[in-house]
Amino acid sequence: MAFLFSGLRGKTPEKAPEPSQEMSNTDEARRIISDISGHDIDTWVRPSSFTHELEESVRGHIHEELCAWMFYRKLAADCSRSNVCLHGFSMLWERSAKECMIDMHWLEKYLITRGGRSKPTPIEAPKIEFPDSPIEPIQPCREAFSVEKRILEDLERLSQMAEKCGETSLVDAIQTRFMRKESRHVKNLGDLLQQVARVSKQPGMGLYLLDAELRHSRGIIPWSFHNDPDRHDDAVQNIRSKIYEGLEKDKYNQ
Repeated sequence: MAFLFSGLRGKTPEKAPEPSQEMSNTDEARRIISDISGHDIDTWVRPSSFTHELEESVRGHIHEELCAWMFYRKLAADCSRSNVCLHGFSMLWERSAKECMIDMHWLEKYLITRGGRSKPTPIEAPKIEFPDSPIEPIQPCREAFSVEKRILEDLERLSQMAEKCGETSLVDAIQTRFMRKESRHVKNLGDLLQQVARVSKQPGMGLYLLDAELRHSRGIIPWSFHNDPDRHDDAVQNIRSKIYEGLEKDKYNQ
């Protein structure tokens, strides 16, 4: 114990910081806090490649998605009316409306993440009406095809602008998340337009069967599988595996 006490007595106490040093540290902290509090943090988050023109273009596409959402909601409501009663088509338009809303929400979140601002603009009410006397789906389907084509062309314009600005993150997001899917939608609705034109030549049973097919698939266009290149890759891989399996069996038998 005496040894421990002697050790403590021999230890030199730490020197307390000078009051002037404490004051300087406090003043520096206050200066930093004041600088950050008074600064626009969005400008720090925003990369130089994300120009104001590009931001406005992103907001323009968000507006396109919202207009498409309202258009599809109107078609879905019309097809659910008792006077029209095309519930398969209604499911199709409901799916399309939800997808537009999801894409709009994702792009808006991306805009905020890159330091931009959300500035909603008024949405004009769609003028489309699903004819019910007689029930004729050709014009609504043609309008739906035009809506999807317009969205795809706007995505291509936005991608070109982002590439010109060097905004590679936005280019990747548009091409991988939106354009591949939108290209399939345009082809699917083009096929649907052809099918509708075909069955409309003799009104009645053809339209009923087409709507029943859409009801059975819960609004998913039944032939969409044939317009998906990613699924084609899976099919090719499956065929390749079967060929290799057959070759291995032949080699074993020999």
